[in-house]
Amino acid sequence: MFCNVQRNPGDPRTDNELLRGFAERFRNEQWPGQRLPEVYYDPRALSLASGPRACLHAKCVIVDEELAFVTSANFTEAAQERNIEAGVLVQSTLLARSLASQFERLVDVGALRRIAGLG
Repeated sequence: MFCNVQRNPGDPRTDNELLRGFAERFRNEQWPGQRLPEVYYDPRALSLASGPRACLHAKCVIVDEELAFVTSANFTEAAQERNIEAGVLVQSTLLARSLASQFERLVDVGALRRIAGLG
């Protein structure tokens, strides 16, 4: 699972403090099961530098490298119940494997990192 973990402007906490807080909220408020997924984030989103930061903005679900659901909707209550969103479900092994490979390559080169304490 790939999630956006970000630093709000002016937040003085260390990267490790932000990641521990995210992991705790994820376990306690967002993940209903006992078996936790491996969760990855983009470390550029935690930059202390002023100016725009990276954001892991993609919303997609890949199932068994056969189905790909790509959507504008965040996986939040607001997006699911109030916003006007659009998405597409595609049954295509080629597309599903291509999307999965994109994220796997980002992990392999260190552009996305695993959050300790999850999975």
